[in-house]
Amino acid sequence: MIGLVIRVLPFWVREPLLVLVGVPFSGLLFYAGVRDHEWIGVGLGAAVAVFTAVRVHTINRAFKARRRLKEVETMARVEGVKRIEGI
Repeated sequence: MIGLVIRVLPFWVREPLLVLVGVPFSGLLFYAGVRDHEWIGVGLGAAVAVFTAVRVHTINRAFKARRRLKEVETMARVEGVKRIEGI
């Protein structure tokens, strides 16, 4: 059920939601693993933290690409206006 919901949600909703769930969950796994002296909990916490870091990196790349696209569109619009005016 969760997989279906995650696949249906758009990128700008899904990725931040995964980050918001991943950060506290990895912290909880780290805490439980250290408290109970179970290395499997620490390993799972590290895996979730890496997964969350990859998601944060993906979001940052998407934001940068979106900004770059807006800059290119703005420059194309400005160049189009200059050509029309004959400048």
